Amino acid sequence: MKRIAVIEHTPTPEPDSGVAHLLARGHDVAIVRPWLGEALPRPDAVDAVMLLGGPQMVTDRASLPWLQGEIDWIGDMIAADMPMFGICLGSQLLAHRLGGDVDWHPQGKRAFGYHPVAATGALDNPVPDGLVTLQGNAQGWTLPPGAELLATGHLFPNQAFRFGANVIAVQFHPEVTRPILDQWQAESPDWEDAPGTQNFADQLLGFRQHDAALKRWYAGFLDRWAG
Repeated sequence: MKRIAVIEHTPTPEPDSGVAHLLARGHDVAIVRPWLGEALPRPDAVDAVMLLGGPQMVTDRASLPWLQGEIDWIGDMIAADMPMFGICLGSQLLAHRLGGDVDWHPQGKRAFGYHPVAATGALDNPVPDGLVTLQGNAQGWTLPPGAELLATGHLFPNQAFRFGANVIAVQFHPEVTRPILDQWQAESPDWEDAPGTQNFADQLLGFRQHDAALKRWYAGFLDRWAG
């Protein structure tokens, strides 16, 4: 059993599939909400950290003191060789702290819908080639110095990276359940017509067609990651 801190950045209608899977495997999962002022854990208090997505932008960190505090904390955890896994905003926070650039799409496009990713030739690559993923982001990252690119995509070219033995990050969303996707659609109606996005009906079709395979991959990935 591992003590896993899950850093949440927005409320959800139910635990995401990753949190639910870790709990079902018997891990001691603690949800931490820094945007509500909850304290981030010390390195000796946890065995691994998962950084979830959220509506915040890394470029807004100057106006969000708690977010800058989290970035500083991420640096401390990396220095402590903490196993860390980041999703979307979580991947962007990791990329930024490791020296990558995080910014808007150069043509103002957003990703919201189901798209395949292409795996690189990295050894022991945990991301399979052609995995169809849910993507939902307006900012992306450049590969941090010393990191290894694991997967690419067509809207935001960088989709997954690994840094050293303990840090892995994905831009896409393997964790989203149907209630969470419904919440995203209800809370972001303007995203349906944004450049680069799929309409909501096609997103729901994508969920029906691809979610089971995506969740099977994610469950196996988490079992390897959490040990």
